[in-house]
Amino acid sequence: MDDPFDIDGLRIDPTDPAYVGKATKSDKAKWQRKFVHVPWAWMDQLKLVNRGSTYREALLLLYTHWRNGGRPIRLSNAALIGEGVTRHSKSRALKELERLGLIKVGRHTRKSPVVTLKLVPKS
Repeated sequence: MDDPFDIDGLRIDPTDPAYVGKATKSDKAKWQRKFVHVPWAWMDQLKLVNRGSTYREALLLLYTHWRNGGRPIRLSNAALIGEGVTRHSKSRALKELERLGLIKVGRHTRKSPVVTLKLVPKS
């Protein structure tokens, strides 16, 4: 029986220069978060946290602090959803981090809190 569908005719040789294209900007991997620098003073305090969401939020705050050059951080709920932190967990985590002396929080009615990190000065 003569089959019109020839699988061998559809194969492409990956070494054939006619089919090898150049990489474009869209093909390159996008920038990704790779690591977070955590001060030892924070490590000692984070041992005392009661919730995993507090730890995740602390790491996100440290990362964002580094990315924005040390300016205060306006912490929206949307920023934390990707990290698995709900808006209620965010509030509890901010209170816990503030109690531990790691951050200072400026709260305004119906606005995202503004967080300032307290870091140990370099010696």
